[in-house]
Parts: sequence; C-alpha cells; structure tokens
Amino acid sequence: MAQSGGFGGFGGFGGFGGFGGFGGFGGGTNITGLGGFLGADDTGGYDGVTTAGLTVTAEALRHLAGAEVPPPGGDLVPNDPSNFGRLAVWVRGSLYVSEYLSGISWGGFAVPGMFAATLLIDDAEWVSLYRPAPELLVAQAGRVIDYAALREERAAEIISQLGFPTAYFAMILGLHSAAHKKTFELITATQVAAAHSAMIVKNALAVRRPDQMDGRVLPMIPTPGHGAFPSAHATEAYAVLTVLEALSAAWGAHGDQQGRVAMMRGLAERIAVNRTVAGVHYPIDSWAGATLGRAVGRAVLGRCGQAAPGGVARLDARDVDFFDHDLRDPAAMAAAGLRIGPESLQSEARAAFSWLWEQAVAEREGA
Repeated sequence: MAQSGGFGGFGGFGGFGGFGGFGGFGGGTNITGLGGFLGADDTGGYDGVTTAGLTVTAEALRHLAGAEVPPPGGDLVPNDPSNFGRLAVWVRGSLYVSEYLSGISWGGFAVPGMFAATLLIDDAEWVSLYRPAPELLVAQAGRVIDYAALREERAAEIISQLGFPTAYFAMILGLHSAAHKKTFELITATQVAAAHSAMIVKNALAVRRPDQMDGRVLPMIPTPGHGAFPSAHATEAYAVLTVLEALSAAWGAHGDQQGRVAMMRGLAERIAVNRTVAGVHYPIDSWAGATLGRAVGRAVLGRCGQAAPGGVARLDARDVDFFDHDLRDPAAMAAAGLRIGPESLQSEARAAFSWLWEQAVAEREGA
C-alpha cells in the first residue's frame, strides 16, 4: 500500500537549487528547481566606480543630516501577507515552492510485476501512475518513429519550448509584462510546482527514453538526463492550462473565452506531442504528464484558496496515442488505462499563493 513521505532510497525534493533541466521563464533554460524565479528582482551590485562614488558622497553629505538619532519609524507586521509585495520575486518564488510542497509527499506500492508511484496531498491520495512494462515501451517507440515525419514542420516550436513555453500561453490570452506581472508570476509558480512533481515520480519509476529502447528513434534534440515517464513538459503544460482556465474565468474579460480555452487546450496537447515528435517521449508519457499536471494545477488552485475539487486519478497506461480531447472522453480514458474516482479532493489554502491569486485576478483590466 502507499506510504507517505518519499521512497526511502528514491530520495525526496531536497534543496531547491539542484534539479537540472526544468527550463527557464519564457523559453530559456537553467539548472535549478526555481525555474524563472532564480535571481528575479535580485538587486545584484553596483559597478566599481559607482560604489566608490557612493562611498565618497556619503562621507561628504552625512554631516548635513545632523547628529540626532532619529525616532523609530513604523514597524512591519511579522508574518503578514501585506509584506509579500515588498519582497523580490525570487524570494516569493521560494515561498511558493515551500507552500506547494507543504503537505505533499510521494509513496510507492508494488504488486507482482508492477510498481506505481502515488502523489499524496494533505494526506490524501491524488494520483497513482503505474510503471509501464518494457514490451509497452517497445510498441510505443514505434509510434515515436512515426511522429518523426513532423520534425521539420515543428522544429521552431520544439527548440523554443525546451524551457517553459510561457510565451505561447501569453499569445493566446493576450498577456504582456506591463499589465500582467503577477499573472506571469503565477504561471511560473505553477510550472515550478509541476516540474518538481514530475522529476520526483520520474526518478521513482525509472523508465528508459525511446532512443534507449529502439535505435531507429534518433532524437533531434539531446536526450534529457532523467526518465521518460511522465513527461515534465506535459505535466507543466496541463498544470498551467488548469490554472489559467480558472484565472481567465475569474477575469471574465474575454468575450471569446470559450475559443481561447479551446486554443489553450490545443496548445497543451501540442507542447506535449512536440516532445514525441522530437524523439524524447512516448505518447503514454503525455498521458501520464497530463494526468499529473491536472492534479498539480488543482493543487495550486487549492493553495490559492480556490475551489478545484476532483477525484483520485490512476493511470495504468495502454498502447494508445495521445490527444487532448480523449482526456474528456470516458471511453477514450478507459482505453488508455486512466480512471478518475468519484472523490472530491481539495488542497488547503496557503498565504503566499492566496496573495498571488488576488494580485493576478486584479490584473483583469489588462486582459
């Protein structure tokens, strides 16, 4: 049965700085688990001449302030959400990671010939992903080879989506940095939460990449240094999709809301499938990533204080292709080995995420 608190030898989340390959904000890449938060708003230092100049000026002007010790000014309230706006973005990023991980653990269970990784949130099972058998991976590798025909057509997308493909979601919702700073921050927080979740279960399930199962795959990009199942790109894309569907509904600013949501769903599918086209993921990796990503998105919304109930998801993958519309088709889900239980799960709210949600909702006028 599932056991909370990690996998023993599989390890846990550990520090925030040592996880490679998560990607960077807006499509770049970096090597930390803080994604685009790393260094954001970090003041850094002045150049040497300015530092020397400030030192001389301070000595020249200090006597003009007088000799009196100034009275105490207004103090900040400890541990108060009103302080969040005073923080650098990278500091808030650390808080989001901490709040997402609080109450979240992984467990594993095995039956003869089968192993599964289970995500628990606030002591409740949310997602179980069963490790695919080698025979299934060989069959899926054949599908990966077939997708190679799309490489020339999708090369620009594939290369620009090596990191977090934030720009693609921004295009659909009309987001820009002047009016949607906190919305971009919410997107990054969601991507980082999804990336952490995916990396832990990848390590637990230890599934070989397609080019390691079939020499004819020949990926067009470097094979990442971690397991295939689930796809982190799919996890991130579907987590962001889940959060942005809720945020755009809260805005209520788009008369063509239904069409924009449909395009975001198509985008999430395309981001996932592009990794199969590139030769680094099986279609079942996208099934697993989408399943995990939707749960992560719901967990983030819960941390934001928003209702996002849903049932326990269990995926015992079958040899099928991946299409977004199948995620809403009970027959297609059953054929793929995905079951969603009738439970109503909801994660607990946290202060920093709730503050961020309110800030992002307030940006509706820029939508």
